[in-house]
Amino acid sequence: MPAAPASIERPDAAQASGAQVHSSRLLPSLFAGLNPRRLRVFEAGPANPETIRFLGQVQSRIHVVDLYSEPLVRVHQSELSEAEMKREFQQVLGFRVGTLIDVCLFWDVLNYLSRPALRAFSAALKPYVHPGTRAHGFSVLNVETPLRNQQYGILDESSISVRPGRREQLRYYPHSHEELNHCLSCFEVGRGWLLPDGRLEILLESVL
Repeated sequence: MPAAPASIERPDAAQASGAQVHSSRLLPSLFAGLNPRRLRVFEAGPANPETIRFLGQVQSRIHVVDLYSEPLVRVHQSELSEAEMKREFQQVLGFRVGTLIDVCLFWDVLNYLSRPALRAFSAALKPYVHPGTRAHGFSVLNVETPLRNQQYGILDESSISVRPGRREQLRYYPHSHEELNHCLSCFEVGRGWLLPDGRLEILLESVL
């Protein structure tokens, strides 16, 4: 990704708007080597102005589906079978046939999915993943690590904006990396970086 022009919101501006700014060890690897002329991004959280500005530097398409607000994630995981959740996720994701994603921004959302929901989500997403697809997120390995209700944006290649979430906190499901690799049929954890709060920043790579 190119350096941000002067009009792009910088970390000090994000802080002035109420966001915290966190450094990221893995964002540079997420975007390294990707074609800046045709970048297709799936954002699994709410649309964030900083992310939109950052991706606006290149010719990109961003598909936003705020999974944090979806009743399927917030309410119905315990009520539906895995097959039913797969169908629901297919409808929620709403990708056009033939779409291929280069980058997935999962943020914290994988922690809010039970194992059956993870498998259903992965099965619904898999047709749109190609061998070069990468994904970024944060993982919680055990219940002793708190998961704060937060939403995220990308300020630049190595900085993330963090704000309080807009909705009530959800129940979360800690997953080991072995469990994530087992449940996510199209991804595996490639790299992880331990954060001061006990979470792991993770980079996922396509296994297709």
